[in-house]
Amino acid sequence: MSNEVWDYKGWFWDDVNKQMYRWHELELLMNERELKRKMKLNKIKNIVSSLAPTLGAAIGGPLGGQAGQILSQVLGVKNSSVEIEKAINNLTAEQMMELKKAEKDFQLQMKEFEIDIYSLETQDTQHAREKFSGDWTPKFLGSLTVVGFISYIFMITAYPIDDASDDIVMLILGYLSGIASAVISFYFGSSNKDRK
Repeated sequence: MSNEVWDYKGWFWDDVNKQMYRWHELELLMNERELKRKMKLNKIKNIVSSLAPTLGAAIGGPLGGQAGQILSQVLGVKNSSVEIEKAINNLTAEQMMELKKAEKDFQLQMKEFEIDIYSLETQDTQHAREKFSGDWTPKFLGSLTVVGFISYIFMITAYPIDDASDDIVMLILGYLSGIASAVISFYFGSSNKDRK
C-alpha cells in the first residue's frame, strides 16, 4: 500500500509522504521520484559497467532483476538500489574479485541461453530512431546542436579568450561535446565492440 494514492474531493493522499496533494502537485512529485530512481540506477549502472561491463549493461534492461540479484549476492546485501549503491561505494578487493568472477559466470550463462546483452541494450535506441524517423524536430535539433558545437569551437579558436574565462569555456565545450556525441550516437549508432 506504500505507493497507493487515494482521492478525496480533488485532493490525493500520498502514502509515502503521508500528506495530501492536488493532482498536479502529486504528479510532479511522482515524476521527481521516478527521475531520482532512474538517476540512482544509472549511477549504479555506470559504476558496475566499469568493473563488470556485461552486468552493467544488463542493469536497467530486461535482465536487470537478474543482474541486481547477482550483485546483491556478491556484495552480501539486500537486492535494492540503495543497499547495492552503498555496498558498491565501499567495495573491498575480495568483492571486486567476486564481481569479476560473477561477470564471467553471467557471460557464460548468457552465451548458454544465446542472449546478447548489448543487442537488448540498443533496442530502446533503435525504437526511438524508428519512432522519430518521420519527425523533423529531432533532426532539426540534432543539426542545430552539431552546428552550434562546431561554431563554438571555431569561435574560441579564431578569437582566443583571456585566462580568467578559461574554466567557463572548458565547461561549455565539455557540455556541448557531450550533447553532440549523443546526437551523433543517436543517428549513427555507437559501437560496443570494445566491450565484447
